[in-house]
Amino acid sequence: MPGELTELEFSLEDVIGGRPLTLFTVDLPTLRGFLEEVERLVKGDVPGASLGDSRLRLEDGSVKLVALVAHLLAADVQSDLAKLNEKGDLDAIQPRRAEVIEQWQARARRFPSRAYSIQTSSTNGAVRIANTSQFQHGSENAWVSVEKYLAGKVVNAGGKQDPNVHLVLTDSGETIRISATEQQLSAEKANQLYKDVTLRVQAEQHIRTKALRDVRLIQFVPQATEADERTLANLWQKGREAWRDVTSAADWVESLRGNK
Repeated sequence: MPGELTELEFSLEDVIGGRPLTLFTVDLPTLRGFLEEVERLVKGDVPGASLGDSRLRLEDGSVKLVALVAHLLAADVQSDLAKLNEKGDLDAIQPRRAEVIEQWQARARRFPSRAYSIQTSSTNGAVRIANTSQFQHGSENAWVSVEKYLAGKVVNAGGKQDPNVHLVLTDSGETIRISATEQQLSAEKANQLYKDVTLRVQAEQHIRTKALRDVRLIQFVPQATEADERTLANLWQKGREAWRDVTSAADWVESLRGNK
């Protein structure tokens, strides 16, 4: 019914200076940050979501926050938490909620005494986030290691702290950043800036979208002209070896014709 409110319970647990975190020991920045994160999680990506009619109650037991929110919004939160419990997949819930859960999980891993709990009236809507939690984006499993050749124009190369190459791909016009080492870049005798090149790289590629990430340079592939020059030089060297005992090319040809 309109105006009906449903309880959602959020708890923040921690140990500060050897003492459990409570409403009497929590500092204002921590409490304020927790309240803001709870608000983001509850509202999620629901269009027009508002907490103007919500009510709030702080209770004993770590830092426990009981939020009374509109029934439809609470049901939406419960639905997402049930999906998270079932699949452990952050991609299965609304992105803003996933972002908060991910932040809490990262914080709990950095500070093992930190933990977050969410309780709802739904039997499968309770979630606990601690340093052992394994919630992750399911799409992370869709990335595979690949080795590829990328053709394009170099528009930037170098960097003191993080050497890299920025390549505008020939086929799509997309600019891609490729990690490199100082040794790889300094080994290039020719200035490759604003040149069309082919790069051999290692990367991770998404199975479905074909997007690339964590792209790392293996080598600048020699251009065809460079390869031809090397091949020609090798042929000249072989020719010099083969003709080493021939003092006169003309006499050698005449002898083949039987004139000498």
